[in-house]
Amino acid sequence: MIKILVATKNEGKLKEIKEILGDLPIKLISLPESAEEVVENGSTYLENALIKAKIYGQKYKLITLADDSGLEIDALNGLPGIYSSRYLGKDTPFLTKMENILELMKNKDNRKARFRCVSVLYFPKEDRYVSFEGVVEGEILKEIRYGNAGFGYDPIFKPDGFNKSFSELGSEIKNKISHRAQALQKVREYILQNLMGGDMIEIKVNGKRLPANKYVYSVFEKVIFALLETLKDLPEIETVEIKIDKKKEEEA
Repeated sequence: MIKILVATKNEGKLKEIKEILGDLPIKLISLPESAEEVVENGSTYLENALIKAKIYGQKYKLITLADDSGLEIDALNGLPGIYSSRYLGKDTPFLTKMENILELMKNKDNRKARFRCVSVLYFPKEDRYVSFEGVVEGEILKEIRYGNAGFGYDPIFKPDGFNKSFSELGSEIKNKISHRAQALQKVREYILQNLMGGDMIEIKVNGKRLPANKYVYSVFEKVIFALLETLKDLPEIETVEIKIDKKKEEEA
């Protein structure tokens, strides 16, 4: 089974990642408690995500998933942006940060804002990475509106098309429309197409095609990867079919 290290100690972020990618036949590994904090001193979301992915990926010798995200408010010239988690100090409670932002926005007519997320998958053996971006547009509310989901600045952000804050919308809706959900759906597709065979693999039971990501790898993982590794560089082989006919076995 493919193991992917999730480079975050943020419990809210970790929960969202596991909810979105959890049904894939991969093992998501949390950072050890002993893992040292990484200084995110990049000038972009991509740079910050890549800093974390490279340091942890090379240390633990695992494919590593990392991201960086932020809230961008037009009336505040894009702040807090890449400094979202460190705004007013890394250890400052988000309640204080949100109260500060609402005070700064008190007389602003333009309340347009967006959440942006860049996710990175880093492969330490090849020292390469792929990146994916997600953006959700919305506006800053005039009050803090807590719900039963979300974290960070979610209680003051209302996504376009809804009349509730991210926090009030709940995990089910947020994990379909959020900036992180968008980026992770692209990560998910990349994993399926590039690490798990994607459309190259088809298995049918009683004539019905079963999606590889749901059934195949728990049973045929080693066989399939061995076949793909052996056959991928042979241009004369275009199709490989796996068929199990239980009726014939029973007749035999």
